[in-house]
Amino acid sequence: MNQSDIYKQIAVQTSSPTGLVVMLYEGAICNLRDAADAVRKKDLVRKRQTIDRAVAILQHLQSTLDRDRGEAIATDLDNLYSYIISRALQGSTQLDAEPLEEAAKLLTVLLSGWEQLVKKQPQQSVPVLLTQQSSPMAFGFRV
Repeated sequence: MNQSDIYKQIAVQTSSPTGLVVMLYEGAICNLRDAADAVRKKDLVRKRQTIDRAVAILQHLQSTLDRDRGEAIATDLDNLYSYIISRALQGSTQLDAEPLEEAAKLLTVLLSGWEQLVKKQPQQSVPVLLTQQSSPMAFGFRV
């Protein structure tokens, strides 16, 4: 394990649930942008890898939505994630960077909202796994 991997592991373990959502968004955005770059450079191996990672992150976000508690917001996020996934897959299959860039832009808008939520929360000093179980977030995610 290199230093970067250790840093990432510590960051995940010490983040709030909302902080973890921010990290997932950042990962999806980075992978979508990398996929768009790979499409432009006709690097099909890198395109496949980055699309696979971005879609996996989006599917994880989608699967953790708490439709019971999140109600309309969870439904809206579910629909938006489905749309973003469809745009990512369209860009991948058609070798078109534009849908990938659109997907990254949509996630960037959502990311700014999650970042604002993180700023309003107190910092976690103990790994999440060792703290009391948090109640589900109001935005429709199960923790």
